[in-house]
Amino acid sequence: MPSLTPERDGAEAPGGRSDAGATWLVSLLTLASRLLGFVRLVILVQLFGQFRWASDALIFAFRIPNLFRNLLGEGALSASFIPVFVRTRLRQGDASAARLGSETLTALGCLGGLLATGGAGIALAARGLAGGDAQSDLALRLTALFFPFMPLVCLAALLGGMLQSLRRFALPAAVSIILNLGFLAGFAHVYWIQCGGDLNRLDAVSSTQAIAVFVLAAGAVEVLLQWPALAAAGIRLGPVLSFGHAGLKSVAGAFLPAALGLGLVQVNAFCDSLIAGWLSLSDPGAVTYLEIGFRFMHLPLGVFGAAIAAVSFPALAASAALGEREEFLGRLVRALRMSLFLILPASVFLVAMADPIIRLACQRPDLAFGHAAVYRASLVLILYSGGLAFYSCRQILVRAYYAAGDYSYPVKVSAAMVGLNLALNLALIHCPDLYRLWNQSYFRHWNLSPADFPGGIRLGEAGLALSTLLTAAVDAAVLALGLRKRLLGGLSGRFLSGEFSRLLHTALRLTVASAALGVMAWLYRNSIPYDPRLPLLLERAAVPGLLAAGTFYIIGVVLPLPEMAEFIPILRRRKK
Repeated sequence: MPSLTPERDGAEAPGGRSDAGATWLVSLLTLASRLLGFVRLVILVQLFGQFRWASDALIFAFRIPNLFRNLLGEGALSASFIPVFVRTRLRQGDASAARLGSETLTALGCLGGLLATGGAGIALAARGLAGGDAQSDLALRLTALFFPFMPLVCLAALLGGMLQSLRRFALPAAVSIILNLGFLAGFAHVYWIQCGGDLNRLDAVSSTQAIAVFVLAAGAVEVLLQWPALAAAGIRLGPVLSFGHAGLKSVAGAFLPAALGLGLVQVNAFCDSLIAGWLSLSDPGAVTYLEIGFRFMHLPLGVFGAAIAAVSFPALAASAALGEREEFLGRLVRALRMSLFLILPASVFLVAMADPIIRLACQRPDLAFGHAAVYRASLVLILYSGGLAFYSCRQILVRAYYAAGDYSYPVKVSAAMVGLNLALNLALIHCPDLYRLWNQSYFRHWNLSPADFPGGIRLGEAGLALSTLLTAAVDAAVLALGLRKRLLGGLSGRFLSGEFSRLLHTALRLTVASAALGVMAWLYRNSIPYDPRLPLLLERAAVPGLLAAGTFYIIGVVLPLPEMAEFIPILRRRKK
């Protein structure tokens, strides 16, 4: 199978051993960001423990500009820009690529500024329609404050896309840490400056507004850090007033279908937030519980799934630009195998260990985050985690279509998924929680009563997580089924069957190893009695994790799992 040489893409062959090294680098930096994100979430839950409506408002308000950030910056624009940038640099050199980057940045800055101004104005105008409700008024006020964050982080994401195209993955992954540092700095300001170390003096409105200001400052820092790194790599950028580069027209032409494809996914997430916000009006905490499950689920997805997608996308785009179909399929299958190897065991572990993990992160002896809250957040985490493999594979499959220049099929699939997700949302939130009906002994053990669940016996926010799982499974399956017809025409059946048999081989062996990991974690976790003291909460979550990791390693060596040699240096040296 042919491969790109260093002279052709400026780095060691992406399909080679460097992919694993780049994936580990991005994963470790993303892990640092995600861990800080967990610290941020735990502090948020504890800081606003007596003002759960305020934490709901803050989380909800940040998701609105986040929708546009994902659409314009980290989603559609990156998907449409990176293949064109890679192609321009391969064929026309760094100077032309720098010109394309400058024109795209200028256009994005103008568009983002207009959207931010209009969005903030609409949010402020809508305050008059809130009917005097404190939570709705605060959510709209914070939304207006957060909107300027959107163009800043979009520019940062585009700069990061250029660095990734140059196979410089460290800095784009590291800047995601800055957002969490901005939140943490805001929390410190609220606790030490505004409250003087006494949470009884906490003012929910002024505190959340101060946090929003620190987040805006973090967005500006993300932009300022990456600009010099591109200049050092030979891509000198600056504002331009003319937009004549042919590549910009290609980016603009691909942007709308990419926006529809990836943007509709963001619409799904936003609809979930709206419905959770509606649920929280009668059942406070629904948004917070959904956010807790979402954040824990995104730890492996962001650390491993997004890292593999980011590392593989420029390589897929280069293979597509050079017309190397066999190389393209080989890279795609290898990325899917790597993703399953890292994501599937993490998914099973989160399902088995949801309760101890939530208790460790959010519960303390004073039980400000009570047993009912633990149950609801754990159920959301279990349902989200069940779909991790589908989410991760979808990220890679969509980028494969975009790398090959096919934007129409992901758009059609995503449009169908929006309708499916919304229908499932509206149906499943009202479905009964069968586990709560079946296992009454669990609730008697924790002294829980129907009064602890204001929303009744319905799934509520857990129904939103279940809807996301089912939609992701259908989405990934439909995208995979379309590969042969749309991207892989002309390849021999023998080559196709060989690559897909490798993928199936990996999936089956990983299922066995992951199931053993989950059983080991679940059995040991249940052998340790609950104790609210922090060291014992830590033992109940960490020790099963170590045993599960050891179980997975042993079974992976015995089966064996070839992917282990890619990621564990000792095994790679033994294999040599």
